Amino acid sequence: MGALLYQTLRESIVDAIRSKIFNHEIKPGQRIVELELAKEFHTSRGPIREALRQLENEGIIVYTRNVGCSVKELSFQDSYEVYLLRTNYEVISVRFLQGKLPEESMQHLQEILERMKNLTAEEFDQVFECDNEFHEELVKMCGMPRIQKAWKEQYYGNLFAGYDLVQDKEAVAKRQYASHKVIYDTCVAGDCEAICKAIKDHYWRTIAGMMREQNVDAPHLERGWDCAF
Repeated sequence: MGALLYQTLRESIVDAIRSKIFNHEIKPGQRIVELELAKEFHTSRGPIREALRQLENEGIIVYTRNVGCSVKELSFQDSYEVYLLRTNYEVISVRFLQGKLPEESMQHLQEILERMKNLTAEEFDQVFECDNEFHEELVKMCGMPRIQKAWKEQYYGNLFAGYDLVQDKEAVAKRQYASHKVIYDTCVAGDCEAICKAIKDHYWRTIAGMMREQNVDAPHLERGWDCAF
């Protein structure tokens, strides 16, 4: 098998397993059996093992010695940490540029906003894809690959949090445009601290919503959020 074909096969398997997890065909805590997946995808266990290793790096599955791989059971604390890290990386990028975003970044943000306008609950995968694309631009624009790489390590943690913890998907889909336009408008104004505050408030609203949905009573988390920046 050629190197390119092998790579394409592995990526296809990664996408297929990820989709099964997000659609709860493979449930949180459920063990993933390599041999069963190899039979399903008509391949050897090599590409399956590599795909599972990538999903482990993304934080979607966990490996336990003498047990194997299973789907990670995402807790509220996991989500809190994902959003806390994402916020910090984006704020670093904005402050590095002193709030003056490149023209191409502004154009890209505007294009993403246009796609957000008419999203529905049936397009919930696109809701989080657009969200990640918008926020990734806020990190990419500073031109520091290590920060971008660290941010991307939280990428599927964000997707997983959205699929697993957000109950009212229709409401989330509808408010995507307005909530991100607040950030965009501060970027247009070019006030560094206002942009940072908009990003921080944006993520905190998500965390606060999850706390209400799950009846999480933890005032120290909000105090920690305020002290982290």
